[in-house]
Amino acid sequence: MAEEKAAAASNHVINVLKSDMNEEMIAEIIKITGAVFDKHKLHKDVATAVKQAFDLKYPPADNKATSGVYHCIVGSDFAVSVTHETHFSCFWSCDNVKLLLYKSKDSPFD
Repeated sequence: MAEEKAAAASNHVINVLKSDMNEEMIAEIIKITGAVFDKHKLHKDVATAVKQAFDLKYPPADNKATSGVYHCIVGSDFAVSVTHETHFSCFWSCDNVKLLLYKSKDSPFD
């Protein structure tokens, strides 16, 4: 769906590399990413801020973690294999830093 979408948020170059999220959520990622990179420099702080922003904006329907929460991975070089809910994952870059955000339930068998 959203292959190689580029945007300029603040003074940052943000490219959505792969996503199955809807356009509204992708726009929110771009907005949040620009604000987070203006405020934080450490990757762990960026990951925490993006995760918290998405958990706040898109909470689980029944407000329980077992219904799915967001996870965020940030770095310049990483490999990952995750199970996530359909339509809730995005892989993008900001200023040559890669970010992965996905929503996952506590148990894949629920």
